[in-house]
Amino acid sequence: MTSSSRAPVLALLPGGLLLLAAALLLNSFPLTASSYVRVQFGFYLVLGAGVLLAWRFRSTRVLFSLLALLLIEETAFGPSHLSADPVRVVIAAFLIPINLLAFSFLPERGFSLDALVPRAALLLTDFVALGVSSELHINRAFNLPWPAMGLCAASVLVFLLRALLRRRSLESGFFWGTLAAWLALRHSGVGVAATAYLGTGALILGASLIENFYFMAYHDELTGLSSRRAFNESVASLAAPYSIAVLDIDHFKSFNDLYGHDTGDEVLRMVAARLERVRGGGQAFRCGGEEFAILFRNLSAGETLPYLEELRRAIEESVFCVRGADRRRQTRGPDRRDAKRRNSRQRQLKLEPVDAGEITSVTVSIGVAEPELKQRSVQQVIAAADRALYRAKAGGRNRVELAGTPVRSGRGSKALAGSRKS
Repeated sequence: MTSSSRAPVLALLPGGLLLLAAALLLNSFPLTASSYVRVQFGFYLVLGAGVLLAWRFRSTRVLFSLLALLLIEETAFGPSHLSADPVRVVIAAFLIPINLLAFSFLPERGFSLDALVPRAALLLTDFVALGVSSELHINRAFNLPWPAMGLCAASVLVFLLRALLRRRSLESGFFWGTLAAWLALRHSGVGVAATAYLGTGALILGASLIENFYFMAYHDELTGLSSRRAFNESVASLAAPYSIAVLDIDHFKSFNDLYGHDTGDEVLRMVAARLERVRGGGQAFRCGGEEFAILFRNLSAGETLPYLEELRRAIEESVFCVRGADRRRQTRGPDRRDAKRRNSRQRQLKLEPVDAGEITSVTVSIGVAEPELKQRSVQQVIAAADRALYRAKAGGRNRVELAGTPVRSGRGSKALAGSRKS
């Protein structure tokens, strides 16, 4: 998916709260050696739930990360009355950041053989490394070597940058999960605190997976805007006064035919970026295709007009550079359509050959409505906004129309003027 529209601080939740809660509990209520069994049971419970979630959501990134934490816990960590093997803890300090980085960067491909083999091979390498380390011996009183701690710090920094730049729940989960594992290593893999922090890391990864799919359910994957489902839930609880604007990209199908679908996707992202910054407290949604909606709470339709006109003008004035090569100049095999019909279709759309790097513009038509005596329900308001949108298109496109007003001829009034773009 594209970068979400959430603020950077929100992109670091809920993992930060979970790790903070674990740290406060461990520092406020010191746990004894007798508590280790309960903490370890909690670790298995959390990790098992995370594995089930990862399998259900077909996330190999989270699944194999959790299995790596389980392997570390079983082979390197130990209760406070049984000292953990220091050699294995040192090996684990290298393996944890390497594994989490590798599993997080490998693309999701489901549970296909091609996806499972490299991940399973990495886990097998971990198992062999930890097994061989049992034959080695070092002084029991040790500190983690600086290369291992430097690798952990570097992985934490990488995940932090990804979480802030991409603003995805899973990236945030890997950041906080790696930080929790680092805190476990700071306890040399020994005692209740080490296992508790490692379990917190597993909990954070599972929670980020839930948050990620919740976000996907209520946000459009391409643009990052709230989706139709979110729009339907938002309007279900509306109470007057409010206004709903419906927006459509002018000649978008022709644009797709001329420049290609990849360029069409870039247009959608550009328009969505402008919609995110609409003023007046408007909340933007992508309802499907090139259709968008904006919800204004506590504003009448007339009060939204300056903000909608500002939005329309901002989109019109945005310079859009075609990055991809001209799809119509690429060899795509024989065209089996009737040549006469194809030529007629091309003349109808007035398509001209285009080159990569050509600068073009995009315009939108907008219709806005509010609840009135004859249209009290939300569905009636949406229908009225749709009719206003159709009037905007019939009036020349690249304009804003208010429901219930007559069609303006020519370029419309001064407040809503807009140059015609085809």
